[in-house]
Amino acid sequence: MQEWLNRIIFDYSSPLTRQGNEHKFGFRIHSPDVMPHSHWHGHIEINFLFNCSAEYLINGRKIYVPEGRMILFWASIPHQLTASFGDGYMVNIYIPLQAFQQWKFPSEFIGGLLRGEVLVADNAHPSDVELTQLWDKDLALKNDALTAQVVSEIRGRIRRMSVESYQSFGAGDKAGLKAGQKEQKNPVAGLSHIDSMLRYIADHYDQKITISDVATVTGLHPNYAMKLFHRVMKISIKQYINRLRLLHAQALLVDTEHGVLNIAIEAGFGSISRFYDIFQQELQMTPQQYRNKTQKILA
Repeated sequence: MQEWLNRIIFDYSSPLTRQGNEHKFGFRIHSPDVMPHSHWHGHIEINFLFNCSAEYLINGRKIYVPEGRMILFWASIPHQLTASFGDGYMVNIYIPLQAFQQWKFPSEFIGGLLRGEVLVADNAHPSDVELTQLWDKDLALKNDALTAQVVSEIRGRIRRMSVESYQSFGAGDKAGLKAGQKEQKNPVAGLSHIDSMLRYIADHYDQKITISDVATVTGLHPNYAMKLFHRVMKISIKQYINRLRLLHAQALLVDTEHGVLNIAIEAGFGSISRFYDIFQQELQMTPQQYRNKTQKILA
């Protein structure tokens, strides 16, 4: 298991910063911090507000979130906590987009997030307090099996939200502009193209696909599509495809007895040598070493 982020470190020298570490999960419990600037990063972000409420500015739109509610958004959209009310605390959870896409939530739910919508649960579940505290304790133990369980439970909690009622705030529209305020360049512009590319990659990463294939679904020139993807995702299309393939391969190594060659092919890698190169580059171990380590943990 990779080490989790404790927090997204702000760079206050810039009013709009992308923080990196988008491939890592993150978890933090803290008092709400009013942020002097917007920031953005590539995760799907969850916030819980316990015994407090907060006001956010997300792409120029003010959003008020009552206490106890779960809020979910794609953090590639510039966001800022501008005010908090009460003496409670909040929980931040950061989920790598690649992992989130493999969790197979309802298409309307995922599509809304990738179009820049902010989702706020209508229901406040008292059990969320105990659940998030349990996650905090489990993660502090740095036990791989418990960490995997936390990830599974986070996935389940999001799934519950996706099938219950929630409000959707279109952070990409102009409703957040005040009267007389000039419209600035929309940081969410192009997210519909990113959504199309991400969906195509999620459906075809285990096949032989090219950058031109990915760009075709947007109607954009491949060079422009590559630049747009990298600007928003801070990773190339090729790297993103390889990371999805790697996640698929990791799951097969743990959940099946398939041979490494078959796993490489099933996950979409063109050759066994390419699979080994990427696996060792990202995880600093061979596929068999990863399988042995994981099986030992789960034994």
